[in-house]
Amino acid sequence: MRRRILALLPWLALCAVPLLTNGYSQYIINLILVNVTVITGLNFLLGYAGQFSFSHAALMGIGAYTAALLSARVGISFWIGLPLAGVASAAIGLLAAISAMRLKRVYLALVTVAFAELLVWVLNNWRAVTLGTDGVNLPVPSLFGWDVDGDKRVFYVVLACTATMWWLARRILESHIGRAFIAIRENEILAQCNGINVPLTKSLVFAMSAFYAGIGGALFALVLGFIVPASFGLLTLVTQFSAVVLGGPLNLAGGAIGALLLTALPEVLRDFQGLQEVIYGVVLIVCVVVMPGGIAGLLQHLGVLPAEALARHWRRLPTPAAPPSAADGTP
Repeated sequence: MRRRILALLPWLALCAVPLLTNGYSQYIINLILVNVTVITGLNFLLGYAGQFSFSHAALMGIGAYTAALLSARVGISFWIGLPLAGVASAAIGLLAAISAMRLKRVYLALVTVAFAELLVWVLNNWRAVTLGTDGVNLPVPSLFGWDVDGDKRVFYVVLACTATMWWLARRILESHIGRAFIAIRENEILAQCNGINVPLTKSLVFAMSAFYAGIGGALFALVLGFIVPASFGLLTLVTQFSAVVLGGPLNLAGGAIGALLLTALPEVLRDFQGLQEVIYGVVLIVCVVVMPGGIAGLLQHLGVLPAEALARHWRRLPTPAAPPSAADGTP
């Protein structure tokens, strides 16, 4: 019980953030929270299950467009469109997973790249539905008569959704599903010999990762209020992958650290526009060489971060009693 209360304290402390920020800094904090949700989903796939997929940014776009179009063109409330965005992305992600189920590593990555490009092409060219490059404006949602407008009001909605998705991720990873992900990443044949349905588990992790991307996309639309297909292209994908590598795969805290750094870093380097890509590259190379477990892995090694959820609830087997020796006079 005490550990649960301590786990809630950081989230409760974040509720006071709008009291200390101005409009623009609050907007950046909102984007960080959105990216925490998106990168947590990518960490399921890339870090825990060891599966490569380059369609995560495009699936985020599906979620954003689902929520925005349902609200702007159909008149469905954003609060209904939010879960539907996750479901739509999960369904499309599952479709991609089933079509690429027999592929591995490089071939799987190539198929998902092609799939992502197809999704972005549809967002750009299906103007009758998506409005193409003109983009979509998200109407200001209302919750019990309270208009969610302005970055500080949006913050509390995004914070509540991010905390819920974070809690759900921890529960999944502490269950047998999370251990099945790890088993598949380590050795698929061995996992199958231990009774794990590998195709079903792979489909599940693809769908879960896409669901997180869809929810993050809907929250992204809420934060910006306006979306265009260019927001979900290759640059966004590279940023998301970099966040997982930099923060640390196999660690939920790593996704949060990566989201924080790669969302805030462009603002810090705003005066060095020509060097941003160089600095990104140097940081990633140093991280891969010096900290293969990412920043979270290093902090765990130093004892700053606790053990990851998968390791925290393992039960140590009792040590068997030593057999009686002849010196004790036991026959």
